[in-house]
Amino acid sequence: MNDKQIEVLLKLAGGKENIRHVQRDMDTTTLTLRDRNRMDIPGSDVLELGANIRITRDYCSIAYEDEFSQLYHTLQAMGVGKPEGDALPETRRIRKKSFLYFISDVFRPLMPAILGAAVLKIVLAIITLCNVYSSTDSSSLMDSQTFLIFKSIGDSVYYLLPILVAISTAYRLKSNVYVAAAIGGLMFYPQMTALLSGEEDVHFMGVPIVSQAFFFSASIWVILTICALSYLERVVERISPRVFKGILASLLTFLILVPLVLIILGPIGTWIDQQLPDVVDSLLNDAPVVAIMLLGAVYSLMLIAGLHYWLLPMIINELMVNGFSLILPVMLVAFVAQAGASLATGLRSKQWEIRKLAFWATGTALLGVPEPAIYAVNMRKRASFYSALLGGAAGGLYFGLLSVKAVALGGSGSLLEIPLFMEVGSLNLLHVCVGIIISFCVSGVFTYWMLGKERKHV
Repeated sequence: MNDKQIEVLLKLAGGKENIRHVQRDMDTTTLTLRDRNRMDIPGSDVLELGANIRITRDYCSIAYEDEFSQLYHTLQAMGVGKPEGDALPETRRIRKKSFLYFISDVFRPLMPAILGAAVLKIVLAIITLCNVYSSTDSSSLMDSQTFLIFKSIGDSVYYLLPILVAISTAYRLKSNVYVAAAIGGLMFYPQMTALLSGEEDVHFMGVPIVSQAFFFSASIWVILTICALSYLERVVERISPRVFKGILASLLTFLILVPLVLIILGPIGTWIDQQLPDVVDSLLNDAPVVAIMLLGAVYSLMLIAGLHYWLLPMIINELMVNGFSLILPVMLVAFVAQAGASLATGLRSKQWEIRKLAFWATGTALLGVPEPAIYAVNMRKRASFYSALLGGAAGGLYFGLLSVKAVALGGSGSLLEIPLFMEVGSLNLLHVCVGIIISFCVSGVFTYWMLGKERKHV
């Protein structure tokens, strides 16, 4: 919310002197007014702000969607109303933030960097695609150091994402951001990278550790680790002597907490490494339609947990043995479903900042970068997130029924990779387009309907 919008809102409220209470409730800031007759209600300004005005005989309030708390903190700084006090009779709602909401809060501050890198990666992907189908030989451009540097710039944000997520989580939990950054960067340490290269079995204190660095550095595990760090810090700082304050908590984190996380995640990753390929292969052989539908539904969850990397060897094996892959198309419908849910969320929102983020996230998800749509938009609303999973299942079901296949290795889940589905003498490409439309529409329609239903019950 900018200064002009705040000025319009104060004018609508009849001046800051007319505001009795300022209350923050989840993603809404509510202003309770002293005298409703002092309100100045120009219709165009109300529509532009997207404010919700409630007027009864003795009560008048203005509710505004304020997910970033900008309005609330600005009014507090101006000394407007009372930030604390008795709960308002018509606006008090006890709602617990879900863990999905918290994850979205962690990713929101990272969106400028992630979206900027995403757009750069998409531009480079378009250049690469044009080079592939160009009649002239421009391979020198693809091999040039300039192109490789630009590619490294686009990839750097995603490479460092565990560190950025750790810092953002620690900031929200008021924990030590530098200790958090050190934990987030653990898997990038050269010796750890070499150790988890897969050349030999890895054991830590006798516990097997799976050789998948990407699994340990998945955002969900980083966030959970920093949550544990925050709790440990508070407990230790409360009981530690003054001479050890600020030191003992960090020592115990590095000495106990991080090894404990590795001991817990290590066997889990090892079990997944042993079981997931067999389960997927068995389903593909015995019930391919069910397998593709389930993968379409859970692929986004696998991406969040860092499990999607286990599918790559299976995809390569499919291409080498069969000449095509049934798993690869799943990525496309899963990302398109996230785009559909993000677009519907943007259309439902009345706040310009959220709409802008949702529309940008929709575009990047369609072009193979779904993180903004998943983390910053759809996780904010459970209806959006679950609808996206449903859309992925619907698209996966269609792909499974029609045996849609990819005939070349891609892997980004982008609409730019549609040529990978071209097969001479078949309708494979047509079925891909139909499945994409189904996935997008199912997730979008369900998101729009369920968010509207939620709003009616608020």
